[in-house]
Amino acid sequence: MYQKSFAILLALALAGCNSAPAREPINLVSSTAEIHHTISSEPEPAQLLSKAESESTLESSSAPESQIEPATPQVTLSSQSAPLGEALFIHASAVSEGVTAQTTLPHQPKFFLDGDGMSALLPIAYTTPVGNYQLTVSAAAQTWRFEIVVQERSFQVQQLTMDSATEEETALSAQANWEWEQKIEPLKAISTPEKYWEGTFLQPVESYSEITTEYGAIRYTNGSKVASRHSGTDYAAKAGTQVYATNHGVILFADFLQLTGNTVVIDHGFGLKSFYYHMDSLDTQAGAVVKRGDPVGKVGSTGYSTGPHLHYSLLVNNIFINPQTAIDGTAAFI
Repeated sequence: MYQKSFAILLALALAGCNSAPAREPINLVSSTAEIHHTISSEPEPAQLLSKAESESTLESSSAPESQIEPATPQVTLSSQSAPLGEALFIHASAVSEGVTAQTTLPHQPKFFLDGDGMSALLPIAYTTPVGNYQLTVSAAAQTWRFEIVVQERSFQVQQLTMDSATEEETALSAQANWEWEQKIEPLKAISTPEKYWEGTFLQPVESYSEITTEYGAIRYTNGSKVASRHSGTDYAAKAGTQVYATNHGVILFADFLQLTGNTVVIDHGFGLKSFYYHMDSLDTQAGAVVKRGDPVGKVGSTGYSTGPHLHYSLLVNNIFINPQTAIDGTAAFI
């Protein structure tokens, strides 16, 4: 049949040569190949290879989870040196329990769930002797050892003149100190396992004239030869100036104390707390949940005070730390 068709086409082509312009010869082999390609349903070799690769990809992507290796636990320390009054930040990754630490510093860190692992704050008191200290962290049957260098820092020395009647009613009053011991000291040990704070801490007062007493200041009152230490920062401001929560947290205490006047204590989680003293009035109450920037009171001169100002402190459990680095964003836990 193919031979007969070919003969007819050849005869027509020869006849046309005498009566019509020359045309390109018909490529029978090419036309036949194209017809065969259209009719055929068999995939080309390249298509078969792609299918095989696709199946291989599907098999590899559905590998059982048991073949995925777990992350290796690691412990990091924010810094291996810090000046007096700062706090270090310890993080153990790829663990969710059983992290412990021992240190020759006078504070044993407590770990809490945090992101991909567990974290702890390690405060350095302003009274800590300068020198080298050891930190050992254990997690997932492994041990990490660090040497921490505690560095010197200069502290303000202040001669304070206080009205003798005010001093007798506050700092020198057995009743005032007993009230503090009963109501405030127990709050220091609270370590909420939730991290409330986020980012840098807010300046507690928008407008102030000066910082009259710095954190850790060595203070002599009314000519006494015995110095006291200042636990926070004093901001001199006009009476009635608004005071704000410096970060998110829960109000642990909001009331009047004979020693520090109208006082607020905010729990920021992980043992970190902020203190606000000497306020004229309070704008919050115990148990309230506050956000960074919420009003908590107004500047005053109640309790142990020589004039309108806000005393602001940060504390990790029983150790007061420098509050300014949390505000300027250089603190290790920010």
